[in-house]
Amino acid sequence: MNMSTLKTKDKAMNNLKRIFVSIKSQIDHVADEFENHEALAGVAIEDLQEIASKTRLHLHRVSKMSEQYQQQLITQQEQAHLWSERAIKAKEKDEQKALQCVKRLRQVQQQIQSLEKQCQESTAQEEKIRADIELIQDQLQSLQNKKEILAARQNRTNLQVSLATHHSGSLQDVQNVFQRWEGSVVSSEFSPSEQNIDADNFAKPFEQEEDELALKIMLDELTEQNNSSENNN
Repeated sequence: MNMSTLKTKDKAMNNLKRIFVSIKSQIDHVADEFENHEALAGVAIEDLQEIASKTRLHLHRVSKMSEQYQQQLITQQEQAHLWSERAIKAKEKDEQKALQCVKRLRQVQQQIQSLEKQCQESTAQEEKIRADIELIQDQLQSLQNKKEILAARQNRTNLQVSLATHHSGSLQDVQNVFQRWEGSVVSSEFSPSEQNIDADNFAKPFEQEEDELALKIMLDELTEQNNSSENNN
């Protein structure tokens, strides 16, 4: 291989390298812009996830509060039943004592009314929080799906635009380089290699000896045939 051929191949490989570096830089630039959008979407989703986490914590606290109200309500209802029975029993023996029992009963009933109102409010608040959590989860799922879909679409669009418009000429140069390379390889495949030449030189003496041996065998056969013919005559 002469120096001119080497220089031509080196130049072609350098051009190919520059083309690929150019394409890669453009794709990386597009990817950086896309990744910024994806990062912003990711931050928004993370913020919404944090809101969902705080909302679930708030729901847990409200649920515990509702349970406490329910337990207090049961206790006060038991007290109301107890003071009612005491008032009835005390009326026959001591009316003043019975009136004190009724007074306690009235206080308990007021507490029951207050607890019932608190229970209703906490239950309503709990239902609203559950609805909020369900809405947030739906939004999260929708945003995550949309993010993945947009990511795939944006990536495909940017790559198509980058490859189809900016690098159409560069890609043609790449194709030409590969075609010339393939032609060089095909030409080399049909050219005798040094290994084949060496193999032929090494086999040549053996082939000559084998040919001489075959000729001697034929000569001996001819001689034998001639002698046999003379003896018959």
